[in-house]
Amino acid sequence: MPYAVAHVILTIVIADIYRDYIAKKRFPMIYVFIAGVAGLLPDTDIPFGWLFNLFFNTDYNVHRIYTHSLIYAIVFLLIAMLFLFLRKKEYKILNWNIPRHAFAMLFLAMSFGWFMHIGLDCMLASDGYLNLIPSIPLKFCPHPFGNQALAGFDAIILVLWLVHEQWRHKIKDYF
Repeated sequence: MPYAVAHVILTIVIADIYRDYIAKKRFPMIYVFIAGVAGLLPDTDIPFGWLFNLFFNTDYNVHRIYTHSLIYAIVFLLIAMLFLFLRKKEYKILNWNIPRHAFAMLFLAMSFGWFMHIGLDCMLASDGYLNLIPSIPLKFCPHPFGNQALAGFDAIILVLWLVHEQWRHKIKDYF
């Protein structure tokens, strides 16, 4: 199973490459960051599982049962599309007027991050299961890589991203 770093960095790398080369920087970098954080959200079941087991003195494994499901990515995508088609131009939250496209981009970034997490787990987890809805696994994933490939996966992604950033954004200028 991929480590947390792989979930965040690979999601950020793909969202950033999309932003730089396909979308031509038509959306702010904050959505790339949100997609990266959302790429880690399905693993929030790990600390909740620890707390559940601590408080109830059990040894119940909740990882990849409830939060590792494609239905969440689909729901976030549908919410994003809903905001795109609503007629209201902006929404007032507290004292801020937030445009509807900002909500659409937020949910689109969350959908992308969630989908990337599920896709990575599908390809790299040892059990090869994919959940369409929580707690109902489908034996679908191809699982082309063994567990040995995971040891260097984070490092490879990080190095490739740094090369891209140096080539595209000249990060050496910041040092």
